Amino acid sequence: MSGFHERVNPPASRSRLWLLIVPLGVAVGGYLAAMAYMKVNERSFVYHPDVYGGRGMVAPAADLHVTAARIRSIDSLELSTWTIPPADSATALGYWVLVNHGNAGNISLDLRQQWSRALAAQGVGIVSYDYRSYGVSDDGPLDEEALYRDAQSVYDWMVRVKGIDPQHVIIYGHSLGSGVATHLAANVEAGGLILEGAFTSIPDVGAARYPWMPIRLLSGERFASVERIDSIAMPKLFMHASDDGAIPFEFGKRLFDAAPAPKEFVTLTGGHDRAFAADSATYFTAIGKFVRRVASVDVESPALPD
Repeated sequence: MSGFHERVNPPASRSRLWLLIVPLGVAVGGYLAAMAYMKVNERSFVYHPDVYGGRGMVAPAADLHVTAARIRSIDSLELSTWTIPPADSATALGYWVLVNHGNAGNISLDLRQQWSRALAAQGVGIVSYDYRSYGVSDDGPLDEEALYRDAQSVYDWMVRVKGIDPQHVIIYGHSLGSGVATHLAANVEAGGLILEGAFTSIPDVGAARYPWMPIRLLSGERFASVERIDSIAMPKLFMHASDDGAIPFEFGKRLFDAAPAPKEFVTLTGGHDRAFAADSATYFTAIGKFVRRVASVDVESPALPD
């Protein structure tokens, strides 16, 4: 039978093995690439200064009587601030709300001006500011510790430069700002803390959004409010919309449960950004009552010193 050669086929089991190895390798490679992308771009997931109007400023409404100022941060950046007095000095409570806003837009957004108008009608003054690289604040590295420094800088300006009694400062934080506000309240003296749309930590939120990724391992930005809330003895008001699509209701409730008394939780409707408008009666009644409970006596709010 010379001249004839038998064709040898590879074992069927080896072919099937390659059919498994190649797709698995592609899947593992894709997963590792996704992990690397999320790690490298983590801050772009957390901070959004260029959306919701970006860094362009909207002129303040005349009835808000805004006084704009630029203050120097602890690390020598200039931060943009707006000071808004109570709407009616005759019914003012003598308290000032230090506003730590969310991760997008700036202090001049129409929606935030609407919020400020309604809050000032409750008899409180407002000091809001933009983090570094937001609005017309100076550019600077955006990370967790930097935002903590910005908040501390504005608080120090209120107390040391403007002469506001620390016990007459109410620290407020919404969304990402809740993490900033909680850190500040854990480290300074203040009359009270108001948290809206708050979370336990950034890794917790990320793990809920991307359950297939090891977010807790990858996350460098933590804002771990749940780890410090038990050290905050001042009165605390938690507000969260049951239909919040950005920070699920359960996170705000878990943070509240971890907090010591005195505390109060108010359930709202209206989503993450518009509960103050959609559920305004509940929202502002809760804040008004909270500030009045914090206040030992109702006094006329003095103007900020020049």
